[in-house]
Amino acid sequence: MKYKISRKTISNKVGYQLIGIFWLLFLSGFDLPVLSQESEYLAVPESYKTEGIPTIKNSEIEGLFYDPASIRSNLIWDADRKNRRMLVTDVTNHVYLLDSPMATPTKLIEKIVPNSVKVSPNGDSFVYTSDQEDQDNYQLYQYNFKENASKKLVTLTGKDESINTFVWSKNGDSLFFVRVDYESKTTRLCRFNFSIENCYPEQLKGVWDIIQAGETKILLKYWKASSSQLVYAYDLSKNKLIPIDEKGNSRKSFMTEDSVFWTSEGNERCKQEPCVLSFNFKTSTTNLIKLPSEIVNLYDIKVSPNGKNLLLQETKDGIDKLRVFRIKNQAIAREIQSFVKGSYVVWNTRWLSDKEVIYTIENIGKPASIQSFDIKTKKLTDWTKESLPPRLENKVKSPELIRWKSFDQKEITGYIVRPNSEVKKTPVLIFVHGGPQILDRPVFNSQDIRLASNLNLAVIHTNIRGSSGFGKEFIDADNKENRGDAVKDMQALLNWIETQPNLDANQIYLRGESYGGFVVLATALQEPKRLKGVIAEYPLISIRGYLGQSWIDEFAKNEYGDPKDEALMTKLDKLSPLNNTKDWNKIPLFMTRGKLDARIPEKDVIDLKNQLQKNDTEMWFIYSTENGHGFGGNYVFASMYQFLKKQVKKEK
Repeated sequence: MKYKISRKTISNKVGYQLIGIFWLLFLSGFDLPVLSQESEYLAVPESYKTEGIPTIKNSEIEGLFYDPASIRSNLIWDADRKNRRMLVTDVTNHVYLLDSPMATPTKLIEKIVPNSVKVSPNGDSFVYTSDQEDQDNYQLYQYNFKENASKKLVTLTGKDESINTFVWSKNGDSLFFVRVDYESKTTRLCRFNFSIENCYPEQLKGVWDIIQAGETKILLKYWKASSSQLVYAYDLSKNKLIPIDEKGNSRKSFMTEDSVFWTSEGNERCKQEPCVLSFNFKTSTTNLIKLPSEIVNLYDIKVSPNGKNLLLQETKDGIDKLRVFRIKNQAIAREIQSFVKGSYVVWNTRWLSDKEVIYTIENIGKPASIQSFDIKTKKLTDWTKESLPPRLENKVKSPELIRWKSFDQKEITGYIVRPNSEVKKTPVLIFVHGGPQILDRPVFNSQDIRLASNLNLAVIHTNIRGSSGFGKEFIDADNKENRGDAVKDMQALLNWIETQPNLDANQIYLRGESYGGFVVLATALQEPKRLKGVIAEYPLISIRGYLGQSWIDEFAKNEYGDPKDEALMTKLDKLSPLNNTKDWNKIPLFMTRGKLDARIPEKDVIDLKNQLQKNDTEMWFIYSTENGHGFGGNYVFASMYQFLKKQVKKEK
């Protein structure tokens, strides 16, 4: 759910901000309808072209699916502070209005999955971005509550333009947004007053996000690299860009009346530890905000509308904790009592008012639900309650944190989901997330539950080097010439599995999405004997091919390298099975590709498929003529399940 750094970065379905929405819904399989009993066989969608996939009988997978209506899982789009209500989504990805706690949500938008949603300060409408007209190129739309209708606000005129981020002005009379041109690799800061669009003279190079609008200044973030997110302010009266932090990695930031607050890592004031800094526009001074010493992994910060309370979200081993502090004279004064009890992943935190926080909680066995906490009255309120179909209840054990040492003694972590059934040794499916700058956390995941319970698999989720959440050095540890070190993390995990008495080291399977697809393909190339099957969904195939596309920007080059560096490209070529199929030990491969995928060259995918087929590798391939990066659904999951089932049976 997952949010986007650049339109075409090889990430999961979400970019960082929306990972809590799209990523979760995708993994949960909420787009999967109940199977029709009118036919003996599962129908192949008309837009799919398949190779090597046998006909699937409904009777073989009837226990795999369920009615989506039997799951209730809600996530927050945005809060309407004016009317104390919120916009939420559910298993269908639609936009709903939730007027009050435990009310029945009212559907406002369907058939469109927005990328971002923001309610106006006066509560009479909301604006959202969507790529419904041109995949990966986002446009602005406004939904009016009184008219119950949406309309497009701004027309994009360039060949490859997108409005990726936007914010409301403080009084709600206009919108500020960044207009990105991927062909020229430039970004323009613009303002729209609902009649005329004006763009400011400053032309920004690379990829920028707009964070917040004040009376006279706009808060911006420049994505130089995944570990180098820089903070700037734009002075509207002087048409001047003001550097705030050009050295640290600043993932989160916000403005108050006369100051900017931001998290930073690698700044000279913070060194390698995450911290919170403030900059006063009047005095041009920067101050370090002292945090409690036990906070070591700061995931998010949000200030209350009046600027007097600070919400901190910290993450340790994938589990979140929310803490609220009073702010006085740009310093933390005291802490409000803790209010999230239990082990949960937390998403979509918002201030509903100066004294009320809303958030979503979930874990591996609990779909997402929404709560609020009043820091004045200490009252906890449920806004929604989750529900789960019986066939998914009590099927897996609670996830366990695992740690292993890689080749350079760097500690790598992940978590394992085991079936509840008693099996002496369970086969293992290892999952690698995309990005790579994403943190895989133990969220509710019905695909894990169904695969583990139906196939008696143990599912391991990895956060190999390059993942976020472990510091700046860790997120950079796979950059450029070190890409192969991420593969070595995977090889070290195979070694760890061999030491576990209840895991079957003779039945190890890999699954990766997007960039994760590259990692699992590269691992299989290096481990021709220890792996029994690979699933690569909409995978990156070749870094050389990826960097050869016209839209590639500084962000991609900082992550993967300069395509003009032939020595580096030659080294990275050796990680890909493309043109190296002689070293592929006929490991069965399941692979998907969407025709509309603008992030990864199609030629690389098709060439690899053809090369492996000529090598007599068992190939299951799904090509969609109507989908892009990140597609899935009923047929894809059923086919993947059958692929794994066949390989597991083959090894018994």
